[in-house]
Amino acid sequence: MKPRGIIGMWRRIALGVLMTAAAAAPGAAPVNLVSVGSDTLGDLMLAWVDAFQAANPQVRIQIQTPGSAGAPTALAVGSAELGPMSRAMTEAEEASYRRYRGHAPGRIQIGLDAIAIFVHPDNPIGSLSLQDVDAVWSQTRRCGRGSPIAAWSDLAVAAPALINRPILRIGRNTASGTFEFFRDVALCEGVYRDDVVQLAGAGAIVAAVAQQPHAIGHAGVGHVNALVKVLPLRDGKNVVAPTPENIENGRYPLARPLYIYFNRGTDGRPSEASLRFLQYVLSGPAQTLLEHQGFVALSAQALAEQKELVQ
Repeated sequence: MKPRGIIGMWRRIALGVLMTAAAAAPGAAPVNLVSVGSDTLGDLMLAWVDAFQAANPQVRIQIQTPGSAGAPTALAVGSAELGPMSRAMTEAEEASYRRYRGHAPGRIQIGLDAIAIFVHPDNPIGSLSLQDVDAVWSQTRRCGRGSPIAAWSDLAVAAPALINRPILRIGRNTASGTFEFFRDVALCEGVYRDDVVQLAGAGAIVAAVAQQPHAIGHAGVGHVNALVKVLPLRDGKNVVAPTPENIENGRYPLARPLYIYFNRGTDGRPSEASLRFLQYVLSGPAQTLLEHQGFVALSAQALAEQKELVQ
């Protein structure tokens, strides 16, 4: 796995939230597609659009990355044709979509990801239990830890610079699919603490933890770099790191699928331009790009199953 650094994040900020692929080929009528959704998948979508555009210069794709929560509405009202999401649509989101469109959206799985927990490199802590993770970020502690965690000493961290120092907890904002996935899985559907610092981008969380010795953060593993230390998670006697193997085989408890939702016509199929892009993202070259972005590619069997959805 090749984790992405902060460079991709700042590249996206510099170019603006809205990216437009290269202009259509001279003389060809351009076809416009709009993608609205996950910030986690923003850099990957940019890489895919660049490669797709080279073979399909008549298709122009605009990418907006407000977070996964922006995808369902944008698709429903027709302001987007593609909706990358780092989580599945909720029942409420899909019901709302159906009210607008009269049917469910299309969906393919495009790869795998995981939420990594990380601290400053100088922090001596070696791992966290799942109950610890919940107690660090939640006020409800539904995963089973009886006592709250307020300071690093509550986690038996004895470093002089951290003894009795309050933990600075950093996570994603409410528009992010990571916010909801982490709440539902890592917090056992609990409630976040009021003092969690919410940031809009995964890269910003990594940068903040890298600068604050008493901080802890979580983000998609593809965003993590050498500026922070990733913590394996303890589940019973097992201590599991977010490696590609552990993500693919499901051993890492915060692994998750990644999706692209899409609009379908009355015939149940996406538009021709959307179809070509969806078929591309399930191709070998596109899956290789996905791995280069720090995600985990689909297995051959899973890839074949997804391809059946966009034939």
